[in-house]
Amino acid sequence: MSQGNGKNLFGDHVQIDLDQPNTIKTFGAEIETMEDGFARIKYRYRREWCNPRGTIQGGMYSVFLDEAMGYALMGKFPKFDTLWTTTSMTVNLLRPIDGGDFYAEGRVVRAGRRAIYTEGEVLTAHGKSAARASANFLVIQSPEPGATG
Repeated sequence: MSQGNGKNLFGDHVQIDLDQPNTIKTFGAEIETMEDGFARIKYRYRREWCNPRGTIQGGMYSVFLDEAMGYALMGKFPKFDTLWTTTSMTVNLLRPIDGGDFYAEGRVVRAGRRAIYTEGEVLTAHGKSAARASANFLVIQSPEPGATG
């Protein structure tokens, strides 16, 4: 997954290290799979993400889903010659998570020249759906038509 350990891919203001991405380090997560249009990230339950009832706070699901859908896009565009930004995301919370490992999966459903549509899901350790999302992304940079890499 490495793009050169801190290699400057996106201009002078951004660096990325796919061996240890900042968000993955921050959340103590593990990218289990990142391939063409699909990603699966493993998270370990942490109390600091929880509401007073001890279940993961709803906004955290959004973070996990955005990450998974973003990594699915990285799997779709591994040369990093296409850049995107999230323009909208709808999240539906289906069941609480109150312990154990859990997973966020992201899938690219359709990738066009200017817009991308993805779907994501948070799964409990037992494979039950805890949250689902759909998101739209705006392509802000892409290779010239007919360009070869």
